[in-house]
Amino acid sequence: MWTDTQYTMLQDFTELLAYTFFQRALIAGLLLAILAGIVGVFTLIRKASFFGDAVAHSALAGVAIGLFFAIDPLISAAIYAVLISLFLPWFRKQTGFSFDSLLALLLPVSMGIGVIAFSLLPGYQPNLLSFLFGNLLAVTSSDLIFLGVLFISVSILLPFIAKKLLLVSLDEDQARLLGINIPLHEMIYHFILALTVVSGVRLVGVVLINAFLVIPPLVVSLHAKSIKQLFIYSPIIALVSVVGGIGLSIGLDLPTGAVIAVFAGFLFLLSVVLKKVKEQIAVLL
Repeated sequence: MWTDTQYTMLQDFTELLAYTFFQRALIAGLLLAILAGIVGVFTLIRKASFFGDAVAHSALAGVAIGLFFAIDPLISAAIYAVLISLFLPWFRKQTGFSFDSLLALLLPVSMGIGVIAFSLLPGYQPNLLSFLFGNLLAVTSSDLIFLGVLFISVSILLPFIAKKLLLVSLDEDQARLLGINIPLHEMIYHFILALTVVSGVRLVGVVLINAFLVIPPLVVSLHAKSIKQLFIYSPIIALVSVVGGIGLSIGLDLPTGAVIAVFAGFLFLLSVVLKKVKEQIAVLL
């Protein structure tokens, strides 16, 4: 039996579907979920979960630079994030520092640059919180176009490079023996990761975008029997998180991005419990 509250939430959701802003938000959320779910699998395999977080924080500086020079912040953030994502692996090889050390350096420095740049903006200063935590319901047509072009481009490109990129992620030495161009595939991966992160900054914010990249693959990894299942089910978990998060945020009148992240976290905890239950049942049988 459905309660009155559940009926009200469903009614609110269906009524909002008639509005263009909500249609844009829903489409953008679904596209981002699929993209992040796929890219997140590569990130999980590489054991570089915080790399996306570092790129996201660097994107904040790119947004501020764009606003300072009166250009589209989405474009400036994309350029800045791509440069950072390409620079970090190169700098790591040159210095020998671990990724953890470089990320620990980049996170506060990038945030500092972003905050300083925001404070130097003349006249009206945009709300910093809107870039930190995003606003899915305020997504613009240009945001949706950017995300749509990225989604189509990745969908066309991945079938041609997925196997090689996966091998590079799993075993660089084996990939090198097979003659795979490792620098090229590394560059493509970091390029896609940076643009995926930037496309999510306006939607869910710098702070929460990593939830899209990390949580869905983690949920699936607890039960997946193959890498193929990771790629199939991670986007599905991300989609469920988006739809469930949007629905709850409307019914409870809470920030959409934050609710999506919490909902995804709930799915992870539920997945852990289910895994433990399955293990206990297997022992008893």
